[in-house]
Amino acid sequence: MVILMIPLITAMNLLLHHKYLLITLLSLEAITLGTLMFIMNTYMMVSMNMPIVSILILTVGACEASLGLTLLVLMSRYYGSDLVKNLSLSKC
Repeated sequence: MVILMIPLITAMNLLLHHKYLLITLLSLEAITLGTLMFIMNTYMMVSMNMPIVSILILTVGACEASLGLTLLVLMSRYYGSDLVKNLSLSKC
């Protein structure tokens, strides 16, 4: 039950506190981790041994984290802050 609440709580955090990019990225990582925990718990209940799915989800989560940190560093260099509104202002 707690495993199901982690993605919901982080999704609410993402909706309520989306001013800074770092908080948004942390919420997305928590959603990915909660989804991974839910999938692993489901596989344990069914007694299936499928580590490939968990490795795939962890790989996608690591790629998401690296791209997000790259975006965060670039934004802080160019704009001086990590406000999400800077992303919407920089569109051509």
